[in-house]
Amino acid sequence: MRVCIVGGGGGASNAANVIRALDKEATIKIFTNRGEIGNLPCEIPFVLSGTLPSWESSLAFRERFYKEKDIELYVNTEVTDIDTKSKRLIAGGESHSYDKAILDLGAVPAIPLLPGLDGRNEFFLTTGFKPAKAFEEAIPKYSTAAIIGVGQIALEVAAILREKGYSAVYLVGRSEHVMRAYLDRDMVGIIEDRIRESGIELILSAEIADVKTEGEKKHLYLSDKKLEVDFVFFAAGAKPNTELARRSGIEVGKTGAIAVNEYLQTSDPDIYAIGDCMENLDMVTGSKIVYQTATNAARTGRIAGRNLVLGRAVSYQGTVMPFITEVFGYEVGTVGLTEAYARKQGFDVVSTVTTTSTRRRVFGGKPIHIKLIADRKAGNLIGAQLIGKELVAGKVDRLAVAIAERIPAHRLALIDTCYSPTTGAGYEAVTMALDELLEKLNSA
Repeated sequence: MRVCIVGGGGGASNAANVIRALDKEATIKIFTNRGEIGNLPCEIPFVLSGTLPSWESSLAFRERFYKEKDIELYVNTEVTDIDTKSKRLIAGGESHSYDKAILDLGAVPAIPLLPGLDGRNEFFLTTGFKPAKAFEEAIPKYSTAAIIGVGQIALEVAAILREKGYSAVYLVGRSEHVMRAYLDRDMVGIIEDRIRESGIELILSAEIADVKTEGEKKHLYLSDKKLEVDFVFFAAGAKPNTELARRSGIEVGKTGAIAVNEYLQTSDPDIYAIGDCMENLDMVTGSKIVYQTATNAARTGRIAGRNLVLGRAVSYQGTVMPFITEVFGYEVGTVGLTEAYARKQGFDVVSTVTTTSTRRRVFGGKPIHIKLIADRKAGNLIGAQLIGKELVAGKVDRLAVAIAERIPAHRLALIDTCYSPTTGAGYEAVTMALDELLEKLNSA
């Protein structure tokens, strides 16, 4: 079997690994327009901050892996066309035939359509190294910056610039609060306070009327003020990269991502789509969404790889959108729906916010803030938000299973948890939050 994989992300490498394990004779080719393959995009900020010593240290799959698996790599090679009838693709001007193909096209930055943008001293990040290296070279040359966006990447970049001694950093967002896709208004105060304490100016509910380059400076004109900075960094989100799919006649869904069935097949059953470019299923609402994370890319890569070789062997059930990041000294973890979004979707919501401790204070426990969101009628969780300085990820994973499996809140509250004084609490934080939620559910 001849397999062509378009895209060089972790999903592509995971898919290739599964295919090779199941079919020792398959010819596997991976094409990427980037100069590297198998890097971890989430680690790019850690290279920029100096936490990781080099770009190579963020490569999860190195050249040796592909050689051992007998996988042919084509880097700096753009796939410009896919002829689905003849099953051939054009890459770097050359034709390659395939029996099955996988699209791991990733996402592209969503750059706001602002008047006055001219490409000078305007930066962004993608999943590849090239824009990141350009930004890395620029950072030590300047001392002031405006960051457009108030999501995860925006906050990470703002923290990096302040750590590197920038005298002025502005976070400018249209949203009324930071990380709106993940957190409700009643949970962001602790993060916004820390942002301001770090010396970053947070400008929310902002509209940018114009951008001008004047001399060596960038000028941003807001409704009530003008910002003068050395450069502008865009972190206003990302959209699925679907241009190749559209040109090839592959269906794109209403979300703007490539439409797939439960086996990750596109409208052409011999072509699969995975990762950031594919349309996902929200397991809570049953609606189609765009969900872009490294774990989802790896998971869908493994599923597509199995189905490509074995047929419709594994179905993709969708996602409950688990997420975690570390910003300004806090771990922020979420899963499921925010309360604001759940209400817009018509849920009769019950929510609680609990502040407790990860462990007993004598063993170094830290405060943790937990918001639980439940469907009043069904009595099960549909969302959760956690902010603390430690032990957040494991709690998010536990809640993700509960939401995906629709475990009633009263049952989840009675499930045993492991305990040691140095690693947790006898009255575990999520269980405590569940008890408070149950009181509210039962009294409603």
